[in-house]
Amino acid sequence: MNYDNGDFANSLSKYSRLKTRKISVGNVTLGGDAPIRVQSMTTTDTNDVEASARQSLQIINAGGEIVRLTTQGEKEARNIGLIRAELDKVNCHTPLVADIHFNPNAALTAAALVEAVRINPGNYTGEAKRFNADADKMTDSEWHKLIVERLRPLVKTCKEHHTAIRIGVNHGSLSDRIMAKYGDTPQGMVASCTEYIDALEELDFREIAISIKSSNTRVMVQTVRLLAATLRQRGAIYPLHLGVTEAGSDAEGRIKSAAGIGALLNDGIGDTIRVSLTEAPEAEIPVAQALVRHCERLANLPDIGPVQQSQYSPFAYNRRPTISTLGICSNVPPIVATQGESEADWSLSQDLTSVTTSEGQTYPIVSLPTLATTPGQCLVRLTLNELRQLSSADLTPLRQRADVAILAQCLSGNYQAELRALALELSSNDIRLPIVCQYVSREADLQLFQLQMSADLGGLIIDGLVDGLAVIAPHSPEQIASTALMLLQATRARFSRTEFISCPGCGRTLYDIQATVAKIKSQFGHLKGLKIGIMGCIVNGIGEMADADYGYVGAGRGKISLYRGKELVRRSLDQEEALVALKQLIKDDNKWKES
Repeated sequence: MNYDNGDFANSLSKYSRLKTRKISVGNVTLGGDAPIRVQSMTTTDTNDVEASARQSLQIINAGGEIVRLTTQGEKEARNIGLIRAELDKVNCHTPLVADIHFNPNAALTAAALVEAVRINPGNYTGEAKRFNADADKMTDSEWHKLIVERLRPLVKTCKEHHTAIRIGVNHGSLSDRIMAKYGDTPQGMVASCTEYIDALEELDFREIAISIKSSNTRVMVQTVRLLAATLRQRGAIYPLHLGVTEAGSDAEGRIKSAAGIGALLNDGIGDTIRVSLTEAPEAEIPVAQALVRHCERLANLPDIGPVQQSQYSPFAYNRRPTISTLGICSNVPPIVATQGESEADWSLSQDLTSVTTSEGQTYPIVSLPTLATTPGQCLVRLTLNELRQLSSADLTPLRQRADVAILAQCLSGNYQAELRALALELSSNDIRLPIVCQYVSREADLQLFQLQMSADLGGLIIDGLVDGLAVIAPHSPEQIASTALMLLQATRARFSRTEFISCPGCGRTLYDIQATVAKIKSQFGHLKGLKIGIMGCIVNGIGEMADADYGYVGAGRGKISLYRGKELVRRSLDQEEALVALKQLIKDDNKWKES
């Protein structure tokens, strides 16, 4: 299929929710005109009915509207029915979703007991190690028939019990057949999804929701956009579930989730979200609610006008090409500008007179009319409205000067739409100056500020349209700079600290992943630029941490396997032994530094 660059959204100039098919998940409506729903997943063993019911209630009491539970086999599937009964006893009818990997029989059992089942196309049709050889010999038609026949009994049960199905594609667990055909690409993830949609539609089943996730925010955003564009062309847009897998914990996890989810919500994409944190699951709910509130406010903001799309690249990462000036250009990571020498308190001024880059250089800020009389290096303050009022002759100084950069300001409050349009319009006018995005926040709560800034700017960085950030907020310069650097790292634009790719944990996790992540962060957090994956189990483990330097993956009760990239190097170690071995592995590779 061929897509125009804006086909994934209703509008690139004004917030407009993508209208999806309305479905019912128990007593909760997804899609259509329903509000964006927030949900989470338990971390308890589904065989412990009492603990699972208790944790489900904690999620629900925090505001969770849907709860998902690990369902490894038929025993767990029967237990999820018991958990449903326990919640019903206290008059709680919040929908439950059975999370299925590898086991169609478990899906069949659970479908008769709870409101939805999640199936993973990467492993539902049969375990990859068993079906790969046969799959390689199948034509697309034969493969389609196989999927239809494997899904037929599940669909029959779902129709009988009014049970919804979520097709949940994960970047880390694509089938060998998809990998051989497409690689681990957005196109492969979308194909993995649509071949299951085709099968369900052939079986006349349309109570479908879709998730398509990755721990890489760029891949996640590009893939969901591609999926949305594909569904629009197909004429049936099913409700979309958004999430960044293995986002981690603390500020880094919140910022990473906000950047990926916010980039899509800002363009009206998403019917339900789950913020995946390596923390207690009920802690995810207020973060998700804050993201939804912040993005929904965009509905009250004005349309910023037509957007030049000819040089926009929403489905693949392409950094906007620029000249090199002020130590800023498209060939180096984006800068973080802190307060200029003349600014005592950024929170008191929106009209900066100077900025100091993270490289220690201070530059004055001027308006475009005064640029002609300003010799030497500087930043030129510019808004989209100003740019649109200029004639081609007025733009000549911006084409000729090689010693200035643009300080882009947003007037509408819709940073993603307005600054995206500004960057694309500069490029269409053959102006290749780097863009430093000025972000202004009055949010005094540090966590909310971090979420809002990440949601507002994440999409711009993921699209390669930003060469620097200059942030004004009522927080210390250190907090502002740290937030900006975490956001740049979350969007894969600049690495300034250790990156921890950690899953939230679930009933498959047989060790204390929250305590382990905290311990690994304390011991390995000084290894700038290193990526360490910390996974509860192997379901998504190797795939989701594919670009990690090292992996620490649950291999059984209290047992850990260690990876170098995708290579298994130590198997089934005790936890404490695994930490020592991980440190030694990094030392052996000459990547260890003393803190």
